[in-house]
Amino acid sequence: MNIKKIAAVFLSIGTLLTIIPFLPASAADSVLDDAELNNYITEYVDETHTPGLSLVAVDGENASYKNWGYDNIAQQIPATEHTHYELASVSKAFTALSVLVLQEEGKLSINDSVSDYLSWFDVKWQGESYDLKIWQLLNHTSGIPESQTYKQVKIGTDERLKEDTARIAEGIDLGFEPGTEFEYCNLNYDILAYLVEVASGERFEDYVAEEIFAPIGMTETGYDIPTAQGYQRCFWQTIEYDAPRFKGCQGDGYVITTTADMSLWIKAQLGQLELPEKLEKAIEKSHRAEAASQYINAEEGADCYYLNGWMQEKDGSYMEHSGGNPNFSTMLYIDRERNIGTFAATNISSDSPVNAARSAYKLMTEGKFEHMSASPSSDSIAAPIAVVFLLLLVLLVVLLLTQKKRLAKKAVNMKKEKIRLCLRLIILSALLVLCFAAPYLIGYNYLFVAVWLSYSALIALTIIDLDLILMIVTSITRYSRQKHQTKE
Repeated sequence: MNIKKIAAVFLSIGTLLTIIPFLPASAADSVLDDAELNNYITEYVDETHTPGLSLVAVDGENASYKNWGYDNIAQQIPATEHTHYELASVSKAFTALSVLVLQEEGKLSINDSVSDYLSWFDVKWQGESYDLKIWQLLNHTSGIPESQTYKQVKIGTDERLKEDTARIAEGIDLGFEPGTEFEYCNLNYDILAYLVEVASGERFEDYVAEEIFAPIGMTETGYDIPTAQGYQRCFWQTIEYDAPRFKGCQGDGYVITTTADMSLWIKAQLGQLELPEKLEKAIEKSHRAEAASQYINAEEGADCYYLNGWMQEKDGSYMEHSGGNPNFSTMLYIDRERNIGTFAATNISSDSPVNAARSAYKLMTEGKFEHMSASPSSDSIAAPIAVVFLLLLVLLVVLLLTQKKRLAKKAVNMKKEKIRLCLRLIILSALLVLCFAAPYLIGYNYLFVAVWLSYSALIALTIIDLDLILMIVTSITRYSRQKHQTKE
């Protein structure tokens, strides 16, 4: 090589090194490096006492990550893009996709009847058996009522719970004619997961791992793998909390993954990965309905529809889904038209991931984002109530202990006292029954309160019940002592 060529090479390298610093960064990098966004999320994480938060932004082939807080506070393990979170309801898209892959394999059609694969499956509409279709489960238009079915799900990790959970719908009276209305119901996806097992001849989680996780390259993703430490708020403190497992609910919310793997999931939706033909076709079909009648508005006049595990635009150009369970919260946005996506996850029940992912998405698309206020947690409501009624409980105990002395100085009319006692007992008994029945009146039960809400909520309900019981006891002893004193 002569001197002129050497000089030319060095000149080219020098020019390149001069230009590189001024080349535009990817939208993903620039967004997550934005100082205002970082300050906002940091303040929000602090305000909501979020233990750990992981965020990924994807722009075409590029992915950028940011993390706040801890995977495990006690062990001081920081949250990273390899921290494992439960996706909760964001898992539904994986369940739906497994059904569509089976369709590509010719093992089922979403227009088939559910009873074609589950011979025992029988639901009722207006007293008659109804031929429910697979697509109606996929789009939450089955008519299976959430409030009636969710409280029947059993805790446990036994494999038999998959079929047991699906059988909750057996013989059930539907809330509306399938395909005519929308009602989000987790059981729809639990039935689908069991149907995948029957149609594939494999365990649901094995089929999803082989046909979806592995081809996409999601090596850190699974159903029964360790997660970050979960937390909940209890009396204004962040405490470790290990929620019970529901094996029968894998179809509706138990994918465990990282933001590193979720960037691959987003890229798969954007068409940025080389995938097996059947998976590629299934993903494309998951973004569009096969018939216009399969779209049912979630709300009158809404722009988004529920389809195949996503809330999305009718043409599949924009998709989103949130997820929440007792230990984890997640939020995913994908904009196929702009070729971008964002995802955030936390190891506590919180709206932090919604605000983080939404803010990053808005910054990528609009160049700005809204500062949103934190939603109140169950603890922020229940803890003050528990404290107030605990003080009342202490006061009632004091009044009961001093009751005899206080009554000794008073002359009373026993007929009036008897009437007052009857009224007190009627009112207090009614309030006690109402308080005890509160979880059932909203369609759930004490298991729901114990698992899904802060411990302070369960404690608050218990203290209120004790207050009412003590008021009843105090009323009875008051009347008894007054009657005894009158005789003397």
